[in-house]
Amino acid sequence: MKAAILGYGKSGKAAETLLKLEGYSDITVYDDGDNAFKNISEFTDTYDIVAVSPGVNLRKYPNAPKSFTSEIELAQKRKPAGARVVGITGTNGKSTVTALTAQVLTKAGIKSEACGNIGLTYGECVLGEPQDCYVVELSSFQTGMLHEFQADCAIVTNLAEDHMDRYRDMDDYADDKMNLVKYIKEGGRLIIEDEAYLVKKTSFYKGETVKIDPALKSFPVLDGTKLDFGRFYADISKFPLSGGHNIMNLSYALLAADALCKFNGDVSYLVADLKGLAHRCEYVDTINGVDWINDSKGTNLHSTLTALKGFEKGVNVILGGKDKNGDFSVLVDVLNEKASLVVAYGKAGEKIENTLKDTVKVPVIRVKDMVEAVDVCFKHAKAGEKVVLSPACASFDLYRGFEHRGEHFCELVKALKKG
Repeated sequence: MKAAILGYGKSGKAAETLLKLEGYSDITVYDDGDNAFKNISEFTDTYDIVAVSPGVNLRKYPNAPKSFTSEIELAQKRKPAGARVVGITGTNGKSTVTALTAQVLTKAGIKSEACGNIGLTYGECVLGEPQDCYVVELSSFQTGMLHEFQADCAIVTNLAEDHMDRYRDMDDYADDKMNLVKYIKEGGRLIIEDEAYLVKKTSFYKGETVKIDPALKSFPVLDGTKLDFGRFYADISKFPLSGGHNIMNLSYALLAADALCKFNGDVSYLVADLKGLAHRCEYVDTINGVDWINDSKGTNLHSTLTALKGFEKGVNVILGGKDKNGDFSVLVDVLNEKASLVVAYGKAGEKIENTLKDTVKVPVIRVKDMVEAVDVCFKHAKAGEKVVLSPACASFDLYRGFEHRGEHFCELVKALKKG
């Protein structure tokens, strides 16, 4: 049997392993970024199965396959019988929600692992140590390719403009995100902050077969440190992640775990000592009284906006990278309220500078790369202020991904400290 893989990143490599396990011995790889493989433009639809990676935009190719699968769906077939699945998507917060959900479920006695668009691919995870539950983060590119996925619970954290370099408009983007809702098992639970897209796109709504959780319609009641869901509650005084957005992230995680565990009463033991993720408003170091913060995961405008709102005044913010066709003017108000300096770097640097220089009250300085950005901030920032890398852009102009970008930022800060 003949198989093809379009795109040979982490997902494509995992798909190759899964296809071999399915008995496909003749596998051809197409990848535009690696000369070792055929270019995707050379693809001909003559294979028994085609696995498409999320980084491949099929709309660019007139020769795109008419039917295809993905690493996510290949992995779904290999998961242990009886293992449950929580699928998580949304514009922002989904990685943190995924990590928190897996930790909460494991603490509650359901052995779980976070995977998908975070850390291990779903395919790598199902081929590893068996889990009771797989908590799968899904990008819009992954949810848009679902055909046979099944989730016991699904979360849509939020919907805000993103990836406009790939989608026609916001509705086009939301179509891919909300496609996940079609693949909730009968009797499963959907947890969603804003039902507007469910109402607008009625084809996604499955009526009584899917429970739309009522708790997030008005948000759980927060009374001091008690997060109250009615049937159960948690004291969050020992919850280590700061900011209102992380209380929302925790709420998603607790509701997803409740969908599988049916909580009652005090579940505070599930909340203490949870761990956040690297590159999400991560404290790096303090140099000369200035805190350095790595929010490299801030890859879109909404994420950066949320991060900046969580800081006090005196932020030296680093923006830039690969533009997603975003409107940087949406940052003007928060920058005027919080920033003492804006540094724009990388491919999007010129656009950011031109958009902000006449509307932001603080200096806007354009530089070539991260080295120059860190140097400018080091010279400008005063004791008591912060330097925050929250780029509002993808990283692929200069880096392999947001992790690579964040690691480079941290290395530069450590070098400053040593110096």
